[in-house]
Amino acid sequence: MATRSPVYCHLCNEEIDTDDTLEHHLVYSHKPRELATRLVAEWEAEELGDAV
Repeated sequence: MATRSPVYCHLCNEEIDTDDTLEHHLVYSHKPRELATRLVAEWEAEELGDAV
């Protein structure tokens, strides 16, 4: 029997409940601006070579 590894939110570092999805957690637990800020920071780190 295979087991699934826990899924963690990269914004709040919390484990996502087994009956929830990461998408649902991000939409209902975080503000759009918070998500956008993190997305831009990760993009800049990749493109410009800076650490997040």
